[in-house]
Amino acid sequence: MKQSFLDQFYTVDPVSGDYIIEIALKDYDEVFNTWDSSVYNIRDLDSSLKSFLEEFSYEIDSRNKIKLIFVMQDEKKDNKMEKSIETGVRNYFNYRYFLITKQTKKNRKKSVIYILISMMFTIVSTYFQVSEENKLIQELISLNLTVGGWVFLWEAFSLLFMQSGNLSKRRKHYKRIVSAPIVFRYH
Repeated sequence: MKQSFLDQFYTVDPVSGDYIIEIALKDYDEVFNTWDSSVYNIRDLDSSLKSFLEEFSYEIDSRNKIKLIFVMQDEKKDNKMEKSIETGVRNYFNYRYFLITKQTKKNRKKSVIYILISMMFTIVSTYFQVSEENKLIQELISLNLTVGGWVFLWEAFSLLFMQSGNLSKRRKHYKRIVSAPIVFRYH
């Protein structure tokens, strides 16, 4: 089997082939935002943990699966806390996945509207090019409508093909984190 460059930096589970992301923590509270005093299952994740998981998820190709291992240094095993952390991680990234999906749908709707406006501008500009009265004013209006049509068409193209690629990539990574097995190890 061909070894990947990332295999030098990440441990690969020999059984499943998943890339292992280890998160070393002193205690359970480091998982959650210290400013959030809600109950554990609805608390916000710590911002550095969110950044850490997203960054390492992007480093590993989206075709590869990952496994999250929380290495607890100063804690004793607590099944209830483990479940709360697992639920918290999955809830956060499910929510991010939901927001990205919502943004993708919104961009598609905007693109359809932009294409329709572009077509309308193009049709109206064609009408002004045919008419012979007030040639200068009609030419000015026709050119402005043509440029406007191209601008709306470009914006639709940008939303559909350029910006949606990044959103799609983020969705894949969030989904992968949500479905990743979460394991706890204790020292």
